[in-house]
Amino acid sequence: MAGDVGIPGRPADHRRDIDGLRAVAVLAIVAYHAFPQWIPGGFVGVDVFFVISGFLITGIIAGERDEGRFSYLRFYLRRARRIVPAYVAVTAAVAALAAWVMLPYWLLNFGGALIASGLFLTNMWFTQGFGYFWPGAQRSPLLHLWSMGVEEQFYLLWPLLIAGLSLPWVRRWRPVIAAILLVVSLAAAQWLSAHNEAVWSFFLLPTRMWEFLMGGMLALAPVARPRSGRVIDAVVVAGLGLIAGSCFLLSDTVAFPGIWAIPAGLGAALVIWAGQNRLPRAAAPLASRPMVAVGLISYSLYLWHWPLLVLGRVYVQAPLSLAQTAAAVIASFGLAALTWRFVEQPFRRVPAPARKRDLALALSPLLLLVAAGALFVVTRGLPQRLPPALRRSVTVQDFNPARDRCFVQSGPIPTGCRFGTAPTASDYDVLVWGDSHADAVTPGVIAWAQGRGWSVREATRGGCPPLTDVVSVAPKRGPLPGCRESGPAILKEIAANPALKLIVMSGRWPMYADPSVIYDPDSPAIRLVDARAGGRAVYPLDQALNRTLDTIAATGTHARVLVVGPVPELTFNPRECIDQATHLGRTPYACWDAPARLPMIRARKAETAIVAALAKHPGVAVVWPAHKLCAETTCVTLLRRTLLYADDDHLSATGARMLVPGWMDEALNAPSPAPAPPPSGPPPPRR
Repeated sequence: MAGDVGIPGRPADHRRDIDGLRAVAVLAIVAYHAFPQWIPGGFVGVDVFFVISGFLITGIIAGERDEGRFSYLRFYLRRARRIVPAYVAVTAAVAALAAWVMLPYWLLNFGGALIASGLFLTNMWFTQGFGYFWPGAQRSPLLHLWSMGVEEQFYLLWPLLIAGLSLPWVRRWRPVIAAILLVVSLAAAQWLSAHNEAVWSFFLLPTRMWEFLMGGMLALAPVARPRSGRVIDAVVVAGLGLIAGSCFLLSDTVAFPGIWAIPAGLGAALVIWAGQNRLPRAAAPLASRPMVAVGLISYSLYLWHWPLLVLGRVYVQAPLSLAQTAAAVIASFGLAALTWRFVEQPFRRVPAPARKRDLALALSPLLLLVAAGALFVVTRGLPQRLPPALRRSVTVQDFNPARDRCFVQSGPIPTGCRFGTAPTASDYDVLVWGDSHADAVTPGVIAWAQGRGWSVREATRGGCPPLTDVVSVAPKRGPLPGCRESGPAILKEIAANPALKLIVMSGRWPMYADPSVIYDPDSPAIRLVDARAGGRAVYPLDQALNRTLDTIAATGTHARVLVVGPVPELTFNPRECIDQATHLGRTPYACWDAPARLPMIRARKAETAIVAALAKHPGVAVVWPAHKLCAETTCVTLLRRTLLYADDDHLSATGARMLVPGWMDEALNAPSPAPAPPPSGPPPPRR
């Protein structure tokens, strides 16, 4: 992000076209973050930055090394004085804003990222999530600092490698070795991206190093450019065309980085190569005053723009409007210009002679970020800054009260989760089977059963749908433990319980039906695979549910089966929204309804699969929560002054007790036990 444009050295004393290329890169990134629908591949601007940095830094290090005047101390001091002042100033300002607008849960997560940013390990911090494009990552004001982590790690490693490659007996092979490293890095990036490990490929230096080396090769093995001005102009146009094409033709759906990152990187390398010795006519726009000006402030602009967009969304508790987004971008430019003038420039000069004490002083401000992050983490998000009533509200959780003992992420299905009968009873009346969504509806099922004097058994497990012969596979984590074993265990209980009257099957069906439609920041894209096929073949939801219902019937049970369809998965957490509005002194009207378009799109494929499976099982009852809670444009989140959701996709315990008994009565008494999803109607009245 902050290559040494303007620092004397070889091969670039001050190339205005590189300033302009830097402007192209940062404008692509800002446009992508602000208006992703207009420039869906603008994230390749980071790849352009990496190529520029590789070219400039390699030229400086190799040139000084070959002349015998390279100094590690001066190099790292120059980097520190170039990078740290603006980095600390902007990040500290962002931390102050985050402490103002963020609730404790998010400030706690922010604190971890802040510690990582002070150590230039932010890229490694974000490998804990599900990737750069994941909605949860997109809510972090420090997400953009992943690239700073990669870049500084490269600057730490590359001088040492250049030192080895500059030994007299190795120097002639230096370009060849660098080319081999480039190919190995690119191959690793492509392999990981193609094998569902794009998180590692995207964030880590080994799979990004090839982009730095693409620029570095221009410095290590300079190739004379053609004499023809027309050919040179064509090279510049081709390079800019590759960058522009990547910006407009790529999107977050491609496996990136890897081969899809090559065009943007190659485009940047072509522009840099064509501009050696003198400025091509086709590169004149890059060297224009406006582009050079943007290029000079590009580092500060990169630091400012993303936090303002993210914290702006947190503040308004909604996607920013066009006017709000434009205002955030304009503010980013203004703050970037001020930061460049009053923070970056005063610290550029390196004292002569450079001393270790100077380097320690230059790096010491990073400890402020680590200390602030530690404060946020140790205090669990500084809840002390909130009024007492709000502090209590943010700690309230309205999940199933039995969640801790009855809902498990690993280990066997709990045996003691009985309600209305002895903990070890084997002759319970109602079985609730499924994942966390089944756990969420259990309080409502218990309320319904109590009215009949029936007992309830909860058998739920995280990420495991109420299906047989399935394995749930999550990105990075692989197969979720226990899903394969839980199905047979439940079927054994069903077969052994002649008193069983009702089996309630509930799950987060959309997650299993179509993992491509995801906007929940905290949940992975689960794939169902067939356990009978060695856990390799994808298992469509309709087939898996149909087979499960066949297997239940084969146990000889006389219990009825009730399938609870998808609960609308909202685009925000209503409880968090209300607390955030209270924190910022606003009325929480916007939290009482949620846009219905995305929840209904996400539910539709799962509902279609359930309908297909139930067509072969006419005795099975079904309830469609998405059509109970959502109208054509909105989904209700509040009913009779009660929040229906515990988070963005699970019913609250109170909401389940209020809604589920009526849903069950309607479904079990319906003339047609397994109807298709009803057409959307008006939402329930809110009083």
